[in-house]
Amino acid sequence: MKDGNELYDLLIKGGTVIDPMRGIHDKRDVGIKDGKIAAVEKSIVGSQAREVLPANGKLLMPGLIDSHCHPAGDLVRRIGLPPDTIGLDSGVTLVCDCGSVGSANFDAMRRFIIEPSRTDTFCFLNLATTGAIKVPEIWDEHDISPELTKQVAEENPDLIKGIKIRVIQALTEGIGIKAVEIAKKLATDLKLPLMMHIGEGSRERVTHDIMDDFTRAAVKFMEKGDILSHFMTPFPGGLIMANGTVYPELWEAQNNGVILDPCPGLNNFSFTIAKQALQQGLLPNVISSDLAMPPAQSLLVIMSEFLHLGMTIEQVVEMTTINAAKVLGEEAQRGSLKPGVPANISIVEIVKGDYIFSDGNGQTIHGELLLEPRLVLKAGVEMPCKSCYHLPPAIPPLSHQLVAHHSGLVA
Repeated sequence: MKDGNELYDLLIKGGTVIDPMRGIHDKRDVGIKDGKIAAVEKSIVGSQAREVLPANGKLLMPGLIDSHCHPAGDLVRRIGLPPDTIGLDSGVTLVCDCGSVGSANFDAMRRFIIEPSRTDTFCFLNLATTGAIKVPEIWDEHDISPELTKQVAEENPDLIKGIKIRVIQALTEGIGIKAVEIAKKLATDLKLPLMMHIGEGSRERVTHDIMDDFTRAAVKFMEKGDILSHFMTPFPGGLIMANGTVYPELWEAQNNGVILDPCPGLNNFSFTIAKQALQQGLLPNVISSDLAMPPAQSLLVIMSEFLHLGMTIEQVVEMTTINAAKVLGEEAQRGSLKPGVPANISIVEIVKGDYIFSDGNGQTIHGELLLEPRLVLKAGVEMPCKSCYHLPPAIPPLSHQLVAHHSGLVA
């Protein structure tokens, strides 16, 4: 019988810890006390804990972080999912909305989405004053207010982690490169990273595409710590061609410390482009989901895709834990299982079977492994989660996909 003098409130015993920040991939026991990691040891006696949670055959990861998604619920048109759907319900402890709202509607996001959510939720503020309420969101200077954006970011440093701009054709035809200059200056003044979306999904790519030229010019503004989203896009404005040609600006961005994120989302991603990139050493620094609308799956499903594209389990965990934490400036308290940090843990199982993964553009890959969530802990509190894997839907005709992009359903 326990005497109340136990060292730990909870002991997770027998699992395999993968903690890239600490260089651990080994069977370890994890002791939790007062909602924080107290010990990660090869063996901890069960009698030292009030409760013992067996984890044999399971992977214990630092709480997974989805650093680019759209947990805006129904607040912004039809491109948002509830934070808990993307987050805790699917084994993810932290989500970051990237551009759903701007300075004029951030307060609504905070009040109606972030504060009621069980999942910790951050934001990258859209340069467009009203975010993605209307798309295209930026045509001219009337659609932006650097002063108000700066004010809102400074008033909410606990939640706003960067500035987001979408480099799409409407921007090219309207205000042009000046918008990128404004976004970069704003991010620099705030000492926050700039996140840049690339990929124009409203039409097919052509040789010497105008969007390719515009993206190449825009990316030159990016510096170390900025985030290039959708760098594996097949659409106009992408920096990697289907034949493997890579524009030099992408190599320069990688060499300069720009964070590369594939964030597949609905279909701003291509297995062909991904394979070309990985073969040439253009690896992601982070992996996010860009989940925004059905048929959404989960960050773990996307991590599984990258396993089948040739990456290791250590790599995909690193990109969704410590690397993602650094992008959000949260590495002191998240991204590892070091003693003293909040006990945010994703407990995952590798399940063998026959799985189909889709890039949303007509390509599928088959795989034998799927990362499935089994339990998630937030500050030491156990919370249930569930599988989000399902067979990919039939690929709609290209014309339907283009309508979806014109409607602003892909961000």
